[in-house]
This record gives sequence, C-alpha cells and structure tokens, in this order.
Amino acid sequence: MRGVLRTYERSIETKNVDLFRSVRPGLSAAEENRLRTSFSQIDSQQVDIVVEELRIEGRSATVRISRRDTIMSGGRRQTNSSRQTLRMEKAAGGWIITDIR
Repeated sequence: MRGVLRTYERSIETKNVDLFRSVRPGLSAAEENRLRTSFSQIDSQQVDIVVEELRIEGRSATVRISRRDTIMSGGRRQTNSSRQTLRMEKAAGGWIITDIR
C-alpha cells in the first residue's frame, strides 16, 4: 500500500499520466484531461504525503492522508496543504486507487 502512495507521489512530481494511471486505472477521460491540464500549467511539483489513518477491510481500504504540495510555476514557489481520502481495492497485481476525495 505504501508503494502505491509513493507511485502516486512520483506520478505527480514527474507529471506522468501513465504512471498515475498505473495506480488509478479507473481514471476517467475528464479526470485525465484535468490532470494533463494541471501538469501543463506548472514547472515542477513536489508532493509530501503523511498517512493519518489507514483502515483495511478485506480487499478494500480507506487511507486518509495529509498532503503538502510545493509548486514552482513561472519562477514562483507556492505551497498548498490539503487532506485527501483515498479508497483502494486489492486487485490481481496489488492495491489500486479507486477513488480520491
């Protein structure tokens, strides 16, 4: 599960939609377009995730995280803090993210 979170972070930091899709395979076309637009509007982004709560129930899990993003855009540095809830399911190849709120 931590590997999924590290891949999630890395996909955002490297602006790699395919890597993002590897942990969130159910990404809709609209979500992918928003992601691509977001990636194109910034120069770089660093993501730091801290797991606040983890609940595993069989083949599903809920992970509450606090997320700190440091974004460079147009020579400016901006830091945003947020909380997200990730829903995950155990698939054949391991855990995947099914929903991000």
